[in-house]
Amino acid sequence: MEDWDGRCRRKYVRLKLPGTFGQLSIAAIGAYRISSNSRRVLVLDISPGGLRFVSGLRFPARRKIRVLVRLTMAGIGFETEGWIVWRKPSENVYEYGVEFDISAHQRAILIRMLNRLCAELLPRRHRILQLYAGMSNRHLEEERRRIDCRI
Repeated sequence: MEDWDGRCRRKYVRLKLPGTFGQLSIAAIGAYRISSNSRRVLVLDISPGGLRFVSGLRFPARRKIRVLVRLTMAGIGFETEGWIVWRKPSENVYEYGVEFDISAHQRAILIRMLNRLCAELLPRRHRILQLYAGMSNRHLEEERRRIDCRI
């Protein structure tokens, strides 16, 4: 096994969604908007930048297919568009990567949803994160008291 050198090509952390299904429909092919029926897909993981899903359908993966994704996370519905950027065969289905095409506001909402979902899926880690945040706040307060800010 190679040593990890600290470089990561991912921009966002991915959250695994066990047993989560979403609806996917084709919104456009190239520059042409279309209306298609939606299909149920299994969502494997999601991040603020995109998601990975499994389907029996074979889509091209050349940023030509724009899809509309709908799913419910933490009891809240989420809908956005994105591009299929890669495809990989997996047994008798295909695994796909979708890069979201969303505004900064939509991304902020998605991040809040993912944080809430993470807190629900991993409650013990949430408590640990709160503990460390409290410890670090106390440490910062102690450091501020030690620093003389008078000029």
